[in-house]
Amino acid sequence: MNDKDNLKSTSTKLTDNHIDVKIKIAGLWASVVLLYIYGDFFGLFKTGKIDRIIEGFGPFGAVTQESLLAVSIIVSLPCIMVALTLLLNPSVSRWINVVISSVFIIFLFVTFLMSTWYFYFYLGFIEIILKLAIIWLAWRWPHEEH
Repeated sequence: MNDKDNLKSTSTKLTDNHIDVKIKIAGLWASVVLLYIYGDFFGLFKTGKIDRIIEGFGPFGAVTQESLLAVSIIVSLPCIMVALTLLLNPSVSRWINVVISSVFIIFLFVTFLMSTWYFYFYLGFIEIILKLAIIWLAWRWPHEEH
């Protein structure tokens, strides 16, 4: 082995391979989904929460088919966005990501008004950062070179 080969094998420089914007955005949506799961799980530890669930109350009051459908639609959208980001053509995906992220940021600010729990604020703050990153990446989606 010569000196040049030895330098290549001991280099400390890390590679930074290009990651497609679709993969980046889908990964951010997956992170948002995980924040939802943790937030809902930790919410079960709030005093009286389990008792309220047993009594038939959910996030929007009394549990009904309609209220559970509404919650299901809300929490499924980020899950669906993972797939849509990967499957849709870039121009459609770009706008859907900007619009859905923006709507969810507004929705999150409204839910902040209904909470006093620090962990919700913390997870919500991270969620806003992730959704702003989604908007930024989607807005700056690379154009094809001709």
